[in-house]
Amino acid sequence: MFRLLTSEYKTKYKNRKFALPFAIRCYYKMPTFRVEVLVKKAVAAKREATRKRLSKKLLLKYGFELGSECKIGSGLCIKHYNGIVIGLGTVIGNNCILYQQVTFGQKDEKYPTIGDNATFYPGAKIIGDIKIGNNAVIAANAVVINDVGDGEIVGGVPAKKIGDAKS
Repeated sequence: MFRLLTSEYKTKYKNRKFALPFAIRCYYKMPTFRVEVLVKKAVAAKREATRKRLSKKLLLKYGFELGSECKIGSGLCIKHYNGIVIGLGTVIGNNCILYQQVTFGQKDEKYPTIGDNATFYPGAKIIGDIKIGNNAVIAANAVVINDVGDGEIVGGVPAKKIGDAKS
């Protein structure tokens, strides 16, 4: 647990000195950091019982629903944890940013695949077997039902390309 705390702290706050004491303090004082650590711990858990226990804790205490078979890359940043739903088979790349009420849902029992460095603003819904490219930006309240290319900005219901993200 301490190794996970330290690595998450160093990822988020860029290798500060005395990482473990500060990481422990952040875990108890900052609920968003605690949720990020619990999500990483649940995803990394080898035993299904541990995953389910942590997923249930995330849901009941923080309103964060985590599918038991999802895969999440390193550096996940959760800005506001309330109401986030990550479906059962969702795959999320590295360094993605999630705001509140983001949903990764299924359609025909298939889930989305998210690239690296994607940003999902409040209320975004990503539904079905689609791919979100690297560096993509999903606008607030967008409903994404089609693939999104690398570096695209999409918004609306259903989501359409509205621009390109600056690299």
